[in-house]
Amino acid sequence: MIEYLLTYLWAGMECFAAILLFDGFSERKHRPSIHWLIAGGFTVLEATGLNCLDPGLTSFSKIVYGCTIFFLLHRLLYQSNLLFSLYIAIIYYATMGCVDNLCATFVFFLSGASTAIDLSDNIQVSIIIHIIEISLFYLHNRIRKSKVTGTTSWKWYTVPTLLSLISVFLIFFFGNSFQKCQIAVLPLFVCACFITFLQTAAMFLVGWMEQNAHFREETLSLQTKARAQQENIEALSAAYAQQRKLTHDFQAHLDTLSGMLTQEPLDTGALQKYVQDLRAAQTSRLLLVNTHHAALDALLNQKALVAKNRKIDIQFSVNDLSAVKINMVDLTILISNTLDNAIEACEKLSEEDRRIFVQVLLEDDVLFYSVRNRSLPVDVQPGQLPVTTKIPSSLHGYGLLNVQTTLQKYSSLYAINYANGWFGFATDLPNTLIS
Repeated sequence: MIEYLLTYLWAGMECFAAILLFDGFSERKHRPSIHWLIAGGFTVLEATGLNCLDPGLTSFSKIVYGCTIFFLLHRLLYQSNLLFSLYIAIIYYATMGCVDNLCATFVFFLSGASTAIDLSDNIQVSIIIHIIEISLFYLHNRIRKSKVTGTTSWKWYTVPTLLSLISVFLIFFFGNSFQKCQIAVLPLFVCACFITFLQTAAMFLVGWMEQNAHFREETLSLQTKARAQQENIEALSAAYAQQRKLTHDFQAHLDTLSGMLTQEPLDTGALQKYVQDLRAAQTSRLLLVNTHHAALDALLNQKALVAKNRKIDIQFSVNDLSAVKINMVDLTILISNTLDNAIEACEKLSEEDRRIFVQVLLEDDVLFYSVRNRSLPVDVQPGQLPVTTKIPSSLHGYGLLNVQTTLQKYSSLYAINYANGWFGFATDLPNTLIS
């Protein structure tokens, strides 16, 4: 009976250690009370399953069973895709197995055992091993929280996962060799140290790859900001040059009108014709968009200038946006990224096909925003963002992800479609300020 109860204790400690590791890599799905309730129920089911398992399972079956258990635990408690859940489950299982193996072989070495001893009967040793595992994962979690700002793509974990699988198979290989008296305890302990070092290297590799990915993202962000600043400088320079020209011409026009007004007799017909001609001469205006919202005017006109410089026909449909309350940082992320993507898509086409239609309309306290642009074929899947076509893909694709995050902040849905050479994006946001 005591063995069955101990199984629940060991399963609980292992699940707690797994949660400590998983917390450093993934966001939880539920609030704390629900999180721990699910974890407790899962632990009871796992321990019950372990008590019902055939103790004569093969090593491979034990590996599959262990990885499956922690895979399911991660899927239940954390937000991630299937592959990342599998990767992190394998990494945890391998790390726990390495610590377990190193402690066990150390006990064998101290006791001078010539064959494997079942340490599960030694409650004190088992508790110490589990406490060591929990302590290590707790320290790892604290280190990650202080140094890592976010989780990178699951692809970065492929190599560490392969190293973890190698560690697991080495543990079982040397363990079976020791049971068959094919290896002495001292070489076994040395091998256990080597395997633990290999797994530690895999964990460090995870951190290094994440930092490398983070630096790449920062570099891309800086490059994007530098390009945006350059475009802003060009837009401001054009606006300043246009303003100087208008100021210079305005004085000349005033002088002409003043002279015509002093003539006797006063020729009102000539004055009217001059004013009409002056209006006709001002058809080319710098501000293509006037929404009565200074920040939105600056943003939309800057993108319009970029499009015009790249020989793209861009047209806007707007209304009075002076009452917009939405955070301009969020609007900049939404508008800037979608228009940048539309401009880049048009650049791949011939000049006569380069067209963009933009709608920004405030109606019934909801801001409707849409972009339609000519584009090469785009693979649009329901509920998924288009995959970036830029090279290398690891350095791109963040724009629409940022848009998606921004829309989630406002609980807004979006629609993406591609048909007959046109790519479309549309969404609406509640006209409210969310910090």
